[in-house]
Amino acid sequence: MQNPNSKSRLVVRMVMGTVAALLISAFIPGCGVGYVVRSAYFQAELLHSRTPIHEVRESGTLSPKHHAALDRIADVKSYGAQIGLKATENYETIAADWNRTIWNMSACPSLSFQPVTWRFPIVGKVPYLGFFRREDADKWVDRMESQGHEVYVRTAGAYSTLGWFRDPVLPGMLEWDDQRLADTVLHELAHATLWIKGSVKFNESFASFVGETASFRYLENRFGSDSDTYTNAIAFHQDLARWRTILRSLYQDLDAVYSDPTKTDTEKLSERTLLYSSLSERVKSANLAHEERFLEAVEKGPWNNARLVQYRTYNHKREWFQIVLDQEGGDLLGFIEAIGRITKNSDNPFEALEHAAQGPSEAVK
Repeated sequence: MQNPNSKSRLVVRMVMGTVAALLISAFIPGCGVGYVVRSAYFQAELLHSRTPIHEVRESGTLSPKHHAALDRIADVKSYGAQIGLKATENYETIAADWNRTIWNMSACPSLSFQPVTWRFPIVGKVPYLGFFRREDADKWVDRMESQGHEVYVRTAGAYSTLGWFRDPVLPGMLEWDDQRLADTVLHELAHATLWIKGSVKFNESFASFVGETASFRYLENRFGSDSDTYTNAIAFHQDLARWRTILRSLYQDLDAVYSDPTKTDTEKLSERTLLYSSLSERVKSANLAHEERFLEAVEKGPWNNARLVQYRTYNHKREWFQIVLDQEGGDLLGFIEAIGRITKNSDNPFEALEHAAQGPSEAVK
């Protein structure tokens, strides 16, 4: 249990956070005071539920599996610091009794890949909104659909305030395997290490690349290159790379249809339907080791532009990140420092990355 004084301080912070949200909301066009205040309230609720990990360990309420997961998170954080990621006080507490699900919503027109965006202080423009209750997300779904947009809602397993608060371990994370824990923690540490305001797609793609690359190195370092943990992770991500290729190809095919000035909207909608319905056949022809996992993902609809845009947000220009990493001799710290230099004062970080990587003259969409 936390002492009474620390609880009181947390209550004060909850009130201050809500007041701050009211003030900030005045500068957020197109989002609304209600969304900001509600989000601030649930963020404060989450932070208020934090308990130091050592207290939860001593309570006797955790299973051996959960103790092992907490050990893994601490070890991954230590590894992240060793390779140059910013040391934070995240994941030093746990929201053991917090039972909410975090929801993420994106919206997009049916005949383009220009997502609806919202602007916030600190992070800048973002192509999605986060919610702590499904009913709140559903209200925004109705709003977006009434404006003619397609919508995609998914759950989020982890949550980050980008170093502004001490983010806790969420209960669901204790059920994850070693690879997912390593990838997620290193991804969030990458965000804390480098964040470019207003460039969510770049930030997420950068953090995804760093998290995945560093997690492989971590697993090999801790378990060995011949271990089942490491080889299974490699095998899964080989499938994942093929899956990304499938989705990128689908994105390109759809974008070519949407941007074709010779086609009517009716023709575009018809071709779009055929392209989305081809996804399962694309999976079957991709020679995946665990095809069933990805066919299951295909069946979990809806597949629409809002969903495909989210995929692109997290997996954009990975080949250019790899080129820069190779230029740094595989050194992740050197890579991160290079990305910081490359993007400094750039209005378009992807253009700066392309130039540094000496990528193709015409960017792959």
